[in-house]
Amino acid sequence: MAWLVNTVRFVIAPVLVGAASLALHRPSSPSTVGGALGLALLAAIHLGYWSAPWSAGMRRAVIATAAIVALNAVLIHVFHLRQPLLWLYPALIVGAGFRPFAAAIGVALLALSAGTSMDLDGSTIARTLGPNHAVLFSVVLAGLGMNAVRQLIAVNADLHATKAELAELAVASERERLARELHDVLGRTLSLIAVKAELASRLSAKGDATAGAELRDVQRLARDAVREVREAVTGERVPSVAAELDAARAALRTAGIELVVDASVERAPIEHEITIAWALREAVTNVVKHSGALTCRVRITVDARATTLEVGDDGRGSDGAARGLGLTGLADRVHALRGEFEAADGDAGGFRVRVELPHAAVPDEREGAR
Repeated sequence: MAWLVNTVRFVIAPVLVGAASLALHRPSSPSTVGGALGLALLAAIHLGYWSAPWSAGMRRAVIATAAIVALNAVLIHVFHLRQPLLWLYPALIVGAGFRPFAAAIGVALLALSAGTSMDLDGSTIARTLGPNHAVLFSVVLAGLGMNAVRQLIAVNADLHATKAELAELAVASERERLARELHDVLGRTLSLIAVKAELASRLSAKGDATAGAELRDVQRLARDAVREVREAVTGERVPSVAAELDAARAALRTAGIELVVDASVERAPIEHEITIAWALREAVTNVVKHSGALTCRVRITVDARATTLEVGDDGRGSDGAARGLGLTGLADRVHALRGEFEAADGDAGGFRVRVELPHAAVPDEREGAR
């Protein structure tokens, strides 16, 4: 709004012209000299306030308004300079610096003061409603219009702040998504690489010819990891339940863990496919990395109410360890779909992950932002 501030600064020009005219008036008198000095001081106060009007607090506006009102009273009643438009300048400051309610009251009082200062015959009401009532409208419109501008600037500043905050939230959400997906993508792949590398090392030490095949699998998994990271970064990776079941069989077989699948379908409802696939990947990864189990059971059920995934093992359980990043991120995904998430030691030992997603689920706004 720099153009508006410059315009308001320029409207003081008639006051400066009036001050110069009185100063050059001959013969000079105390009245003309006092009037010239008063107008020059009014111009100085006006320009001083409008050097930085929007950053100024209400206290500064009150001081500037009081100074100009007092100065106007002196110019009108002492030096007989009965110019009602002099009240336009405090009205501009009141509009720019006061809150709406205070500004409305202040502008009304200044308009009344302008009406009483008109050099016309008749009562105050007659002068106020007389032919020069346009002056009163000028004072009122200037003050209230400037207050509207002040509120507009405040709203605009809030919008800019909100926009910046939303941008920061978007960056944070994308960072969170990327961290979660990289964890989910790389966790199982790197665990499988470690298991296969260890197996290849043992086989090689025994002179087993299958060690070469295991090393080739390690190379393939490393290339797959690079591809999956690229897809995660670009947001192109869309996991499926069927693919994750196949990957789970391979990973668990390599780790020497038997997989038992009880699934009525190998494809969850489309609205739940990605979340169930991520849950299956994370749960199986934890079985490979931490469980020390002999058997892993996967159960997927779809009924009229919900899609449910259960992954359990017969291993050592959590051993009191805190929930890691992967399970925390998985819980966020499930809760975003209004689902239920459970990760705890099983009743008969081992560890159990259960995800239930209702069919009527509507994604949370936070998940949509990701």
